[in-house]
Amino acid sequence: MPGKGSRRRIPAPRRAHVILIGVLGALAAGIMFFDWNWLRGPLVNYLAKTSGREVRVDDLQVALGWPLAPTVRLRGVYVQNAEWSSREPLATAGEVAFTLAWNSLWSERIMIKRLELVDADINLHRKADGLRNWRLTDPEDRGPGAVRIMTLAAQRSKMRFVNDGIDLDIVATTAPADAAASADALPNHLTVNGKYQGVKFSGAARIGTVMSFRASGAWFPIRGYVAAGKTRLDIDGRLADIFDLGPVDAKIRLAGDTLSNFYPFLKFKPPPTRAFRVEAKVSQENDKYVFAQIKGKFGDSDIAGDASYDRQPERPVATANLRSGSAELADLVFLAGMDYHVVLPNQGAGGEAGGGRPAAGRALHTEPLQHVDAHVKLDVKKLRAGSWPVDSLQLAAALVDGMLTVNALDVGAAGGHIVGSFEFEAKAAPPVARATLDARNLRLERLLKPRPNEVASAGAIRSHLQLSAHGKSFSAMLANATGTLAAVVEDGVISNLADAKLALNLGKALGLRLGGDRAIALYCGAVALDFRAGIGKSKALVLETEQTHTDGAAVIDLRDQKFELVLTPQPKKPGIFTLNSSIRVQGAFKDAGFKIDDRVPLREAGAAASPATIANLFRPLLSDRRATGSCTRVLTPVRTPLPRK
Repeated sequence: MPGKGSRRRIPAPRRAHVILIGVLGALAAGIMFFDWNWLRGPLVNYLAKTSGREVRVDDLQVALGWPLAPTVRLRGVYVQNAEWSSREPLATAGEVAFTLAWNSLWSERIMIKRLELVDADINLHRKADGLRNWRLTDPEDRGPGAVRIMTLAAQRSKMRFVNDGIDLDIVATTAPADAAASADALPNHLTVNGKYQGVKFSGAARIGTVMSFRASGAWFPIRGYVAAGKTRLDIDGRLADIFDLGPVDAKIRLAGDTLSNFYPFLKFKPPPTRAFRVEAKVSQENDKYVFAQIKGKFGDSDIAGDASYDRQPERPVATANLRSGSAELADLVFLAGMDYHVVLPNQGAGGEAGGGRPAAGRALHTEPLQHVDAHVKLDVKKLRAGSWPVDSLQLAAALVDGMLTVNALDVGAAGGHIVGSFEFEAKAAPPVARATLDARNLRLERLLKPRPNEVASAGAIRSHLQLSAHGKSFSAMLANATGTLAAVVEDGVISNLADAKLALNLGKALGLRLGGDRAIALYCGAVALDFRAGIGKSKALVLETEQTHTDGAAVIDLRDQKFELVLTPQPKKPGIFTLNSSIRVQGAFKDAGFKIDDRVPLREAGAAASPATIANLFRPLLSDRRATGSCTRVLTPVRTPLPRK
């Protein structure tokens, strides 16, 4: 044991720790009490020399912070602008402070965790070739940025950013909010004005003390709007990392006169729509946006449901499950990238009647379909489409790599349903469309309105359409349409007066006008058309009633929207005043006329196709019917007499 007067010796390793702690303590004390303004002069001179501009700083302070987050604070800042930029200074500020991420000082990019501006006026300018006016140490450097700002706290400050490369000029100003907003954790008022690719925009919002820009994950509250023309976006919630389009948790409301005004703010131009407003709750995490509780209106159509947008895949993916209690077809076609003028041809480009190019001649908007993949379900309880007798709509559609496929299409129409599939190749040059549609039990009385003094005709219509087309516009599609159409109606009723007129039985027609009309049996109405390059020619056309058998021939020109129809009636009991002639109807779809023409022999007016061909044309419609069905017997080469009812 050591003696009473001996001293206790400290082991060598522990002595080293004590010395290190002492040195660090002395260094920390030195830094804390160091007058950083000794470095202000050399720093200002260095920046002035490397940038070739006047630089002034009245005060320089550095605080180490914790953990490892040094903050550099400058007061009384002035930096002259580059000669090639505006005459306004690059920066004037009462105070500028930036907190650094210590571990980024040795990396390729310095991270500023927090930038504070007080009474600042900042003017940033980037030329199209990458030259930036804020690069002071190497003004000619056009390479990638060496500094990234994560969050910003700006008080009573204005910042302007001009990017010639994308034609953007934006000015943002912050000011203290009123007392009510401050009490609601929204102490700052932000205003934004600018122009992007020739389109002016503006906005205003209440925000928190700090806004996050990039790679911070820091939320900040916001309540405000941004508007361009008549299009306005309102937002109330919180955001993070707005430059990265980072996390979102907010309620939004979007309204405008047409979706096409989103260009150039979107990378593609949406198709024109009628005026709209829609609201939803939006959340975003890991590059996937979720739109819940969607509720809105497009034109005269209401819409609700849920949707999502995932930016992670190479091609973004949108999904939607939408429903509508009442909708106009014109308001829904934008979901397929189509211009609503195709459905409402009398509406001009600005929504006014009579203006703009004819709807059918407008180019199809295929670009939106090529930038995103989508999966959409739509259920419309009540559907309207002008004079078309439609009732409802259900569909499930998939858009993958520019190919739009609708495999589950069900349109309620005329008391029945039209079901089938549809394909649209947006990437093809020109675009290609294919459709296979079957009509089931469409009601004749919903399609044909009776003329004065005539009773209504009635019956169930079935049809089968298989068509393909290509073209850059709707009219070009029609001009190239190729395929077949077959339709039948059987075991219905028809106006006796209408039948007498069709049979050219003038005596009976006059008697029915005087004595009153009645319904007679409609055994079969059948037509089969073969389309080639927009021209449809009849392969079979027949109408069999209780009193008349009529054969016909038709040519339909989809290119010029004209048609010609020849009907040759054969009354089963001709009257004294029955004309032995044919009826010729021809003209435009919307303006056709008719005349009594020389009688066309039945063998010429009837179908030119063979019985086997006719059987094939109508097989999809008659295969599920009994062999003794009226149309089956009428279309048989040797017709069996049908009983009178």
